Amino acid sequence: MSIRTSLVAASVMVLASATPALAADHLMKVGEVMLANSGGSPLVQFLELEDPGGEPFPGPPYIVEIFSAAGGSPLATYSTTLGNANATRYILATPQAATAFGFTAQTTLTQTLPTNGQACFTRMSGTPTRIHCFAWGTIITIVPGGTMNNGASPPDGMSVQRVNNTYVVAAPTPNAANSNGTPMVDAPPMVDAPPPIDAPSATPDAPGNPVTPGDDDDGCSVRSGASWFGLVMLAMLLLVRRSSKRKQ
Repeated sequence: MSIRTSLVAASVMVLASATPALAADHLMKVGEVMLANSGGSPLVQFLELEDPGGEPFPGPPYIVEIFSAAGGSPLATYSTTLGNANATRYILATPQAATAFGFTAQTTLTQTLPTNGQACFTRMSGTPTRIHCFAWGTIITIVPGGTMNNGASPPDGMSVQRVNNTYVVAAPTPNAANSNGTPMVDAPPMVDAPPPIDAPSATPDAPGNPVTPGDDDDGCSVRSGASWFGLVMLAMLLLVRRSSKRKQ
């Protein structure tokens, strides 16, 4: 076997061994975020990671980072129990949220999730890699690295959740399949255009036709009166002429 053939075979073996490891955790996404219950209490919060493929996560440790809208250093960093075991969902939640919805959280959420914030799922083995990040609400500085998606900041009693690669606002579905909701975008409201201005109701008088005082119909009455006066005078002239012919 030539040196060139040996190098090609070795490269194929390295790629083959590396590909499964890369593909074994890259589908995990931040799938759902709830910030408050219907009464507006921020004590009822959860963040759910979702992996539709149920991957084994062979590169622990994995962490979840919580950021403000301004990015920078994390507000909180949570270790997870993901590693060398298949998983489809992983929930970080407050005890109040777990009680309200009747599920068991894998990690207790102690940092209040901000109204406008970001969260990243990160692999820490080897070179730390942010596998997926999600930003909700109005963000000032996006957290660098990883795949970033964004969605609305959910109102009280609702959550923002991933459905068919789009984030929608709907009733919370912790530890269950997400439901179809309403896409919402944090954007300024549309400003109504001013109403159209009505065109002038009449055409201004043309140059050379000055309007006399008391003219209420744009100068037309003077010209109309002059026309009638001319016709009357012509009729009188015809009558006088006919009368003079009869006398002759």
